[in-house]
Amino acid sequence: MRIVVLSGGVGGARMARGFAGLADAELTVLVNVGDDADNHGLRISPDLDTVVYTLAGVEGPHGWGRASDTFSLNEELARFGMDNTFQLGDRDLALKLFRTHAMANGSKLSEVTALVAESFGIGAEILPVTDDRLRTMIEIADGWVTFQDYFVARRFEDEVLAVSYEGADTARPVPGALAAIGQADLVVIAPSNPPLSVWPMTAIHEIREALAHHPKVTAVSPLIGGATVKGPADRVMASLGLPKGNVGVAEAYAGLIDRLVIDVTDGDDASSIDDIEVMATDILIKEPDAAVRLARELIGQ
Repeated sequence: MRIVVLSGGVGGARMARGFAGLADAELTVLVNVGDDADNHGLRISPDLDTVVYTLAGVEGPHGWGRASDTFSLNEELARFGMDNTFQLGDRDLALKLFRTHAMANGSKLSEVTALVAESFGIGAEILPVTDDRLRTMIEIADGWVTFQDYFVARRFEDEVLAVSYEGADTARPVPGALAAIGQADLVVIAPSNPPLSVWPMTAIHEIREALAHHPKVTAVSPLIGGATVKGPADRVMASLGLPKGNVGVAEAYAGLIDRLVIDVTDGDDASSIDDIEVMATDILIKEPDAAVRLARELIGQ
């Protein structure tokens, strides 16, 4: 079975890990790059790296970064008065250096990502949604800031007044992305933050059209018990005017999905969601076995 997973960071990576654990699944992971940034002259692609590390089984204890990493370089930056808010682990730094060097010498982000995935022995295809510049910008009371300013420097405490996706109007899908969606038996929008992790991808017109025309697109809700397990997705959706709970998740993906998978604790939400199938099950997938179990349920095994 051919599966495409649209992934943001930790939640998306864990959902992808579930499908990667199925022997009969051919997996493509299409990853958000709206969070990408330059830090200390290095190209940072947080969501791509989280997917790589998770599928390789070397992710850190919080779901991001490398397991057993040290932060000596990051800590030493303070000696010289440099901003070390963005935590770069010493082992993680090697990937950033490789990416930056390769792209400076003409390689595209998708080409570098393929080499990185191969180096970690990952069988799934991991694709950045685009090789073009695409950046998520967030309006807060102080004005417009980058995603990393909002999420890392300001610890996502500000109310989000609006979002925009710089470059989306001219960004083209990475080679292979549209074919993967078109040929997929099932497309899954992972339990990622809709406005901040998924909308940057669907802001690319051709990606949105491909999803809208696919007959089997499932979204897994990022909410459990009406709130996120981690991160600000519930607060961001509310501040942008989306309805509370899974009704808001369904509205966030209106016209794109045929099925919404919600947690069993939110089963009562189903009666308020029209025009799409609603499936209630256990969607907490922190552990690999739980992710595989949910993946099997999504394909009907």
